[in-house]
Amino acid sequence: MKYKTLTLLGLIALTILITLPQISFGQTDIPQELQFNGADFAAGSGDGWAITADGLTLADGWDTAVYTSPELTAPLPFNAAVPQWLANIPDGASLTVTLRTRPVNGAWTEWQDSDIQADWITPDDPLLIGEMLFVPNADELHRVIQYRVSFSRYSGDPAPVLNQFSLIFIDSTAGPTTEELIAQQSAINAQQAGSQSTNLNNPRPTVISRDVWCTNADCDYDPSGQIYHPASHMIVHHTVSSNQGPDYNWAAVVRAIWSYHTYTRDWGDIGYNYLVDINGVIYEGYLNEDYENLDVKGIHASGANTGSMGVSLIGTFTAPDYSTPGIAPSEPMKESLVSLLSWKAEQRNINVYDANDSLPYIDWGLPTLMGHRDVYGTTECPGDQAHALLPWLRDRVAANIGLVDPFTYVEETSPAFSKGGTAWNVGPNECGNNGHSYYAWSTTDSSNNVWGEWQLGVPEDGRYRLDVYVPRCYTRAPETEGAVYTVTSAAGSETVVINQDAEVGLWITLGEYDMYTAGSNRLRLTNVTTTDSGSGVWFDAVRLLRVGDTTQTAVSNTLPTDNTWTNDPAITFTWNITSVTPIQSTGLQISSNADMSNPAVVESWPTAVYSSTQTLAQDGAYYWQVTAVISQTNGMTTTVPSTPTLFGLDRTVPTSTISAIYEIPNTGYLLFLDGNDPLSGIGSYSLDYRVQGDTAWTNFANTSGNSVMFTPPAASSANENQTYEFRSQALDRAGNSEPPHTQSDTDTDQAILLPHAIMLPIILRE
Repeated sequence: MKYKTLTLLGLIALTILITLPQISFGQTDIPQELQFNGADFAAGSGDGWAITADGLTLADGWDTAVYTSPELTAPLPFNAAVPQWLANIPDGASLTVTLRTRPVNGAWTEWQDSDIQADWITPDDPLLIGEMLFVPNADELHRVIQYRVSFSRYSGDPAPVLNQFSLIFIDSTAGPTTEELIAQQSAINAQQAGSQSTNLNNPRPTVISRDVWCTNADCDYDPSGQIYHPASHMIVHHTVSSNQGPDYNWAAVVRAIWSYHTYTRDWGDIGYNYLVDINGVIYEGYLNEDYENLDVKGIHASGANTGSMGVSLIGTFTAPDYSTPGIAPSEPMKESLVSLLSWKAEQRNINVYDANDSLPYIDWGLPTLMGHRDVYGTTECPGDQAHALLPWLRDRVAANIGLVDPFTYVEETSPAFSKGGTAWNVGPNECGNNGHSYYAWSTTDSSNNVWGEWQLGVPEDGRYRLDVYVPRCYTRAPETEGAVYTVTSAAGSETVVINQDAEVGLWITLGEYDMYTAGSNRLRLTNVTTTDSGSGVWFDAVRLLRVGDTTQTAVSNTLPTDNTWTNDPAITFTWNITSVTPIQSTGLQISSNADMSNPAVVESWPTAVYSSTQTLAQDGAYYWQVTAVISQTNGMTTTVPSTPTLFGLDRTVPTSTISAIYEIPNTGYLLFLDGNDPLSGIGSYSLDYRVQGDTAWTNFANTSGNSVMFTPPAASSANENQTYEFRSQALDRAGNSEPPHTQSDTDTDQAILLPHAIMLPIILRE
């Protein structure tokens, strides 16, 4: 790794920026280790264990044992500890690790399980890594630790063996708190030009840049050797670290993960591309020359690193009944994740409902928005409670980027699916299109028939493309090369044989079929093949896409445009219809959701219509869609919809206040703005100031952000020691304006002097 040096050019550039004192971790951020093997284990206590030439194991005649280490003094005061071990764990045996810590003269914490952290293990590495344990208060330091190892096996089976055990200690308390980082980042953002992605409907959300949160000199290395590849996939992780409350010092957690990845794992940097804490604060991860426009290869999903963006939720989100209970991702964390994924999905034109095999170092298909476990199937990451959010995440991101899925789905979990036979299995680790799938083992014996059947209800008569999904699941066996599907449609029954193994992880097209709403359209699959036995035959979701003459017809919404808000309940809707065949009727729907299942207005006309004025009774967010029914040459009719457009009615006046004020030495005052408008949202703020005692206000800023800098007028004998008062006024996106405040929101006497201020980054190029 090559590090930069500060040049004269950098010093000159620095004088143009804010010159604030630099904070450095010192040396405590470099991890230190205690390692144990062989005779080192002899000082422990407990029953049922023995020490052999290979390490710590079960004693002869024992099927369970618990080994507890002596109290150990760490080589440095620490706020984070990570266990690592080498072990031989036969099938059917188990080996688990728990830890507890305390200050030198303080009480012990409770024993905490340390489950294996698969994110931080590479496929060819025999090392097992446990959960990163944090002390209860991230600004507190502990010095004493104990570990406990539990062994078990079935009677007479081989015993698990702990060959080597080590503990890694980190002190990441030196450095700014998250609150201080947010203030510093806001000051930087207020002086810089707007985001390069502001031309997107979903620009990159506010993040804490690594130049702000990572103050160690080793963060600032030469990025010229990085690998960049446009992201086609987005992967959700969790850090498998201790869960703490909203007031925890999450900046210290991020620094500890960086330290462990950088030094102990020898990755040279933090592995994830982004991290999100419980309060929804987003942190830049792996070093990227241009976070706005480039996708750097991180270290988070092995072969899927290149071509993906890895976002890690900080904490453990396993199911509550796991040995280490997780928590559900918080609402702020979820909303920040949606914003981050929406930006990347829009920027890279990612269809979050799809799957493809475009990743350059992965030989199978993968969902474009997935959890880490979906890559290889060998990890619990991002935890059951986060993984279960994926269907919701896809819907939220799709709504943000204006993506309307044209397919009709029939899930294997719906009443439209039935199955027969007894040899059924559920896909492991919640693998499948929406977190579920069935499979059976293939057979050439027709008397051992397992079958599944999907009823294919279609929304209208027409011709449909039929796709089936084959999930990539970890069963230690291949998929069948001869899945036999039987499609029943208006033309009768037809058999299609598919090689599931060749197209695993992908949607596979079976063909196009004429289907009627009143017809008995169905798809049947059995586990009987002529090609193999003992391979997986997968029963997952299927989907239908209307095809045919609809390509000659287009319906598009014109006004109101997407994401438009108004305070006038009488709204004129206009649209375009182009068609080479006659239009039988036109329809307008206004609904509170994008699938039009909760309509507020339904209108139809027995001819071609291109505009309509509707008066809405209630404020709220709505979608509107137009449908045109056209005649087809085969006697069928086709309903062609427009893409639903989001708009809203908001007649409520917004409110605002200045929630905090910070003094930045030699620069001015940083004001944080807090506004409330539950519908359209705050569009902008107008900021006024006055000298305390004056009655007239002077406007000094108009901003769409949530912070603004105030620089006092040039000092003179009349104003050099003045107290300045401030007030805010909010304007929402619908055009409603907050009345001017008659009193001030805050003044400079309330300003908090920023401690731990951080120097702006110096970017050097060779």
